[in-house]
Amino acid sequence: MSGKKSTQSQPKSWPEPISTSKESNRPMKAKLKLDKANGKLMGVCSGLANWSGMDANLLRVIFVLATIFGFGSAIIIYLAIGLIVD
Repeated sequence: MSGKKSTQSQPKSWPEPISTSKESNRPMKAKLKLDKANGKLMGVCSGLANWSGMDANLLRVIFVLATIFGFGSAIIIYLAIGLIVD
């Protein structure tokens, strides 16, 4: 007898198929919702912070800087998120 141990499991030659069902082992990410209780204007930045795991104040600073350097286009994005998201 040799010193090698034989394994009974079969090697996987193909990757596991991707499940198409809604049940998955991956945790479901929370839906984007406005957080009006902790929000300043419409709750967009605090809702985005809850959804992404970032700090709400950091997102507010990013929106202000994007408004200044983006010639106001961030205001349109902010209003669109505030009106579309529940």
